[in-house]
Amino acid sequence: MKTGLRWTLSAGLALASGLTGIRQAAAATSETNPAITIHVRNFAGVAPQILTEAEQVAAKIYGKAGVETLWTDIVLAENRQANSSVPQAFTLVDVQLDIFPDVMADRLGLPNNVMGLAPGTGSDRGIVYLFNGKVTALFWRMSAAYMKGDMDRHVSLGQVLGHAIAHEVGHLLLNQQVHSPTGIMRGEWGFADFRDMTYGMLLFTSQQAEFLRAEVRSRNSRQEIIKAAALDSPPPER
Repeated sequence: MKTGLRWTLSAGLALASGLTGIRQAAAATSETNPAITIHVRNFAGVAPQILTEAEQVAAKIYGKAGVETLWTDIVLAENRQANSSVPQAFTLVDVQLDIFPDVMADRLGLPNNVMGLAPGTGSDRGIVYLFNGKVTALFWRMSAAYMKGDMDRHVSLGQVLGHAIAHEVGHLLLNQQVHSPTGIMRGEWGFADFRDMTYGMLLFTSQQAEFLRAEVRSRNSRQEIIKAAALDSPPPER
């Protein structure tokens, strides 16, 4: 860890300008499902079709856990900096997902097998980092395994990226640094896990899904209280 790093980093998966608008990319969910919005800043230049597939994959994973996800892609300027004119005052029900090239992982002094992280500690965090080069390297390793016959189904880059996104956002919403022995929150994915990816079966456990629903409901409820309090507050005197 580089000494200049001021954040405590929670464990990740081992191994311009303007908003394009909110779109729903989840599987069919009940209107009663709690919802959270994920704002994506694609600093790594992931191809649009791959990013769209990844968002759809992650949305389905959360949909099966009973959490609805809404997605926005924040358009970046040519220098890959988010335009300062875009409102960035996210709320308790917003998550900022930054997809970085691996140079950022090198700057943070992260091990080669860490694909992402959720910086900070404690509850109500709202930022997740993902390192695209490490996700892509994992995809190519799985592709090579498929070509050698070690895997009987081929996993797409969008599927790998989508599961990595779901995993890292899971760290944030579950507020846990540890990994689980089964499911999408495993620390290292094996061939059986990648096979489950292709079938849409690498998911949160039932206990994790219950916690996710409770956490997102709590965030929504508290955000409504904050909104109501702001509306009731008298305007500042001039």
